[in-house]
Amino acid sequence: MAQITLKQIVPFLAAALLAASCSSSKNAVSVPSREKVKGNWVLNSITYEGLSSGEKIKTTLLDEGDEACLTGSTWVLPFNGYGSYTLNSSSAGCTPGQRNIVWSYQKNGDQPIFQFKRLEGGVKAKNITEGYRFKILSADDATMNLQSEVSFNGKPLYINYSFSKQ
Repeated sequence: MAQITLKQIVPFLAAALLAASCSSSKNAVSVPSREKVKGNWVLNSITYEGLSSGEKIKTTLLDEGDEACLTGSTWVLPFNGYGSYTLNSSSAGCTPGQRNIVWSYQKNGDQPIFQFKRLEGGVKAKNITEGYRFKILSADDATMNLQSEVSFNGKPLYINYSFSKQ
């Protein structure tokens, strides 16, 4: 039986270490999970990306009202997917109160997506064809940032929703 000496093993170990250190690696990006999305949230702010300097926009968000209507709303997103959001503001064109929703978490490739449908008038979620979709930019134990994209003057406009966990 042949004896293997340390001098014979060292070159193989060095080659293995060199190969492992030179192998291509992807930067690890933390993708928020459904577990990070669930919970009780407050919508703190809504901002826009894609507007020219000084350009203003008046829009109705989530078929509710402007950003003043939604800012400060509370969102309950339990793991079972049946949740709600409550509007507290009584700004012009905004009706305060609780809206029942069914929400889900999906992935489009590596991009996590938050979507929900409003449950109104006893209609079952499977019979509701319209809803809202957002990219989940980040979600952790304290904050969540969602983004929707719309077309404005032929260009993409990004609407960012920033939440904090209650």
